[in-house]
Amino acid sequence: MEKKKNIPEKDIQKPAKEKLDELVKALSEKNAEIEKLQNELENLKIESAKRQEQKNAEIEKLKKELEDLKIESIKIQEHFSKSRKTLAKQAEQQVMKEKKRLMKDLLEIFDNFERALNTLGRNDRASAKEGIKLIHNQIQQFLNQHGIKEMELKNKKFDPALCEIGKITESEKEANIILEVLRKGYYLNDEILRTAMVEVAVPKNITIKGGN
Repeated sequence: MEKKKNIPEKDIQKPAKEKLDELVKALSEKNAEIEKLQNELENLKIESAKRQEQKNAEIEKLKKELEDLKIESIKIQEHFSKSRKTLAKQAEQQVMKEKKRLMKDLLEIFDNFERALNTLGRNDRASAKEGIKLIHNQIQQFLNQHGIKEMELKNKKFDPALCEIGKITESEKEANIILEVLRKGYYLNDEILRTAMVEVAVPKNITIKGGN
């Protein structure tokens, strides 16, 4: 019968120790990996916080810009409203100033007209005639000062833009020549203020359809 060999205790415990060392090493590696992941997670949290802080800062900046724009808009509206009121007031004052000047000129004419009437009451025909001539000249001057000019139409071709026919008369003159001005026409500066009423010539022996 074969006799069993005695194995030293040191040799029996060796595999267990190696296995324990391996476990310790593996655990250490896992701990290192966990620590690395924790560090990465912490870095991500910090980065996320920084980004959120930047976003919050941008949001606050945009809010401030929006508020500034609102304030600026209110200021512009207030300025526009004040400017409009100021311009309206200035325009009203200018109209009143012009109206006063106009009325003063008319009162001068009215004074002379009253004097002419008083002269007629005293049967002073010559003075009355002179007074009426003076009034006529004043009115003519008044119209000229305010840009009102009489149309020169007599002996010119009829122009429907400037005048209308009030009378048609047979004449030796060329057709459509204005013979007389029945009602004067006027310009206000370069615009037509009032058209004229005129008498227009037609050749003799021509039947005028629809005429008088």
